[in-house]
Formats: sequence, C-alpha cells, structure tokens
Amino acid sequence: MNAATPPSPLTRRLLLWVVPALIAALSIYFYGSIGRFVSTDNAYLQRDHIDVTPQVSGDVREVLVTENQRVSVGQALVVIDDTLLQIASRQAASRLAAAREEIAALKAGYREKTGEIDVAKSAAHYASRDLERQQELLSKKLTAISQVDSARRSSDLANGAIAVLQLQRAQIAARLGNDPALPTDQFAIVKTAAAEVDRVRFDLDHTHITAPQAGIVSHLPKVGNRLEIGRPAMAIVTEKNLWVEANFKETDLEWVQAGQAVKISIDTYPNHIWHGRVESLSAATGAQFSLLPPQNASGNWVKVVQRIPVRIAVQPNASDPPLRDGMSASIEIDTGAHSHFDRWLGRGR
Repeated sequence: MNAATPPSPLTRRLLLWVVPALIAALSIYFYGSIGRFVSTDNAYLQRDHIDVTPQVSGDVREVLVTENQRVSVGQALVVIDDTLLQIASRQAASRLAAAREEIAALKAGYREKTGEIDVAKSAAHYASRDLERQQELLSKKLTAISQVDSARRSSDLANGAIAVLQLQRAQIAARLGNDPALPTDQFAIVKTAAAEVDRVRFDLDHTHITAPQAGIVSHLPKVGNRLEIGRPAMAIVTEKNLWVEANFKETDLEWVQAGQAVKISIDTYPNHIWHGRVESLSAATGAQFSLLPPQNASGNWVKVVQRIPVRIAVQPNASDPPLRDGMSASIEIDTGAHSHFDRWLGRGR
C-alpha cells in the first residue's frame, strides 16, 4: 500500500490563508449587506379602551346587555336605581314652585306699598292744604290756635307715614333685586331652584348608562352592585383604530421612520400576514413611563439596551381573521435601501 501523497505547498497555502480569507470576506459582505429589515416579536395589538363611568351613584337595578356583546353608540347598558332621585326631583320641583310664589308675593307687596304711598301722599297733600287754611284763618283771628296745632300735627303724621311706607317698599324692592319689573324666572332664588331641578333631571337622565362609542362591552357590573361617581363601571373596546405597539431595541431604530411599510404576523394566525405603516415613534423609552424609572447613578450600573415603543397602524382587509386586543405579534419593518455598510461607512443619517 502506497503512502498518501503530501499536499503541495500551493495547496497548503490555499487551505491556510486563501480559504479562511475568502470565508471571512464573504461573511463580512453578507452581514454588511443586510440591515434593510428590522424585526421584533415584542409587539402587541392595541385598540382604544373606553372606561364607562357613571355620572350618578347608586345600586344597579338592571343590566341590559351581556358580557362581550357588541353595542352601538347610545345603546342603553345599565340602569341605576332612581328611587332617591325621584324623591329629590319632587322636592326640587316644590322648591321651585315655592320660590315663584315668594316672588309673586313680593311683587304684590311692592304694588301694595306703592298704592299705600299714593294714598298717603294724597292725605299729606290734604293735610298740608288744611294747615294752610287754618293758618290763614288764625291770621284773621277766625280760629283757635289749637286748631292750627291739630292741623300741623296731621300734616306731620301724613308726611311721616309716606317716609315709613317708602322704607317698607325699599325693603321689598331689595328682596326683588331692586328690579320689581323683572320676569319671575329671572330672579336669583327662582334661578337657584330651577338649577336644582335641572341638576336632578340630569341625574335622572344618567341613571341609564349608555354606550359612548360602538364596540365590545366588557367587565359588566352585576345587579345590586354599587356604582360610584368617578369609578369605571365597565369598559368598551372599540372596533376601530387598530394598531400594534412594537417595542424595538434602540439599536434597531437608526433607519426607522414614519410611513415605512410593515409586515405583521399574529401568533394566533401564523400563516396569515397583515400589512401596515409606521405611524409614529415614542418620544421616550418604555422605562421612562414606568412607575419607578431606572436611576443609573449607582456604582453597580450595567448598561442595558432600551426598548422604544413604535406605533404601527394596521391596514386590515374584510377577509382577514378577527383580531382581538392584546394579541401577540411579530413585526418586520422595511427601512428602505439601508445596510450595515451604511453605518460602517457613515452614510445616511
């Protein structure tokens, strides 16, 4: 058996230097040529959520829809017990009627005092003329001084009565806002009572909670539950304005811009592709919106690649499978004719 022929010096040089160099060159070329597409599987479908909050507090008397039911704008969802509000409505109506009666009585009193003042002025005028006659008769020594004094006293009393009546009328006018001719419903006490009636009517109207937008209703209360003002009673997930929130590494976003084309794959439907567009990039990393943003001022700091949310508008078709809020997705953005060579050579941005 013949011994194996050793490789020639040229073959050894090729194996030791040329082949490794060729492999390295090809690896650098292929790696440098990629970079046009950036992708992530840290992405989730999003829809607008509307928290339906009651405008009045009360116990749930009736639930008119079922969980996960599709509802339209203005559709009644829940009825709150209105027994106490009905009582308050009657009380407010009674106060309004009483306020109007009070104004009517004050106006009547104002007119009465005006009439009394006119009568008192007529009596004062008569008393003044009688005093003048008595004084003239006294000058001719045709009457006694006591008659003159009596006439003067009557004149003074008549003028004093006018002043008293004018003060009483002024008090009534003050209670009428110094404008007795104002329509009854324009007075402050009537306006206050009418506002209370409107408020109670508003509360009664809002004992029927309706859908502010169309969508799927969720987390419905049960009959007998207590609803409070300012606390969400249920939620509506709208069926419009669908988007994907994708959390990309900050190192992948050098070429990403609004308007770029996106391919979207939903984990539930791995064989179906959706298309979309980059709508916007967040102004801050996701960590900055957390309850306790990280502080990197300690001596144990370790640099971590941050995630930046990218909002992607989905362009659905009628034939697409149904999508639900919160579904996991994989995203691939076409950034255009860019590659790692552009970064290495300082081209582009």
